[in-house]
Amino acid sequence: MEFLKIYATTPESEPQNISLKKEAVDGAAYYNHIVNTAKWSEAHGFTGTLVYSNNSLVDGWSVAQIILQHTKRLTPLVAVNPVYIRPYSLAKRIASLSFMYKRRVDINWIAGGFKGDLISLGDATPHDERYEKLYDYASLVIGLLKSKGLHSHAGKYYEVTNIKMRPRIPENMIPFEMMSGTSEAGIATAQKLGATKVKYAKPISEYNGTAHNSSFDLGIRFGIITRETSEEAWQIANSRFPDDMKGSMAHVMATKTSDSNWHKEISSLNSKEVRDVYWLKPFHTYKTFCPYLVGSHSEVAEMLARYVNMGHTSIILDIMNEKTDFEHCSLVFKMVESMLKETLKKGIVPLSH
Repeated sequence: MEFLKIYATTPESEPQNISLKKEAVDGAAYYNHIVNTAKWSEAHGFTGTLVYSNNSLVDGWSVAQIILQHTKRLTPLVAVNPVYIRPYSLAKRIASLSFMYKRRVDINWIAGGFKGDLISLGDATPHDERYEKLYDYASLVIGLLKSKGLHSHAGKYYEVTNIKMRPRIPENMIPFEMMSGTSEAGIATAQKLGATKVKYAKPISEYNGTAHNSSFDLGIRFGIITRETSEEAWQIANSRFPDDMKGSMAHVMATKTSDSNWHKEISSLNSKEVRDVYWLKPFHTYKTFCPYLVGSHSEVAEMLARYVNMGHTSIILDIMNEKTDFEHCSLVFKMVESMLKETLKKGIVPLSH
């Protein structure tokens, strides 16, 4: 891709939604699933693939290594929460993978996650303070990776003295940083870190009156179901995400207990089912954690281009389990890139991505 950075999402080792029936997980089958989706992502021009992190999933760094072993250029984007790994150990792991595979590994900084996960690990840190702690943590990790000699860091939560990071990695291996969050604390932390801010897409009408981001370095997350015709896309969408009362109730409960700003913001949007490209049903039935764009190739491309023109050039997709989904999404991204080239010729959007 010339203008867009497209990230798939690596499948989970087990379903995360309580409304889904949990079945025994076969490790070998999951390994193959990681390999297949990574290869499909690379074959269709994606930049990388997001790797989730929480208490019930396999270790994200083990998944990242599998991705590096079975692809030539796809970049793992690993979700990192300070609760799981000490900063020096994280820096060492990133440096080691980059050293051995001659590849960059990117970071998606997260301050929260499932509230129960944090509590079970003894972390009852309040919402805004978690971001303060994350900034201290991330500054230390990146400082270690960039250091050429002895490195010291004296923060409120983390401190090291005269550490020499080995193996050393070249500057082009320093992780590209992304960060999800819509709260003031989250946005401020991303700004201080210089990380790409990632938000969950709202209906495009919600952005009316909002100035576009002139640096075009914003990120956005949603799922996409697209086919040649709108009818075919919607047939697939409704078969994958049917009505589910149990799931709807689980979503309501999750919203009540969550301290996540983005979750509450998306949950507050009108859930009335209207056939539009922007679709919330999978989110409101607790089948996934992001909105969807559904429609024909041209419909989804036109809608996606409007988000891109607002500055969202890093796109993180929901999990896709079928090769055909990658093929159809790739067609949409090529259409959007063509639209951007035409726009640039007219001098309308000053893309500097």
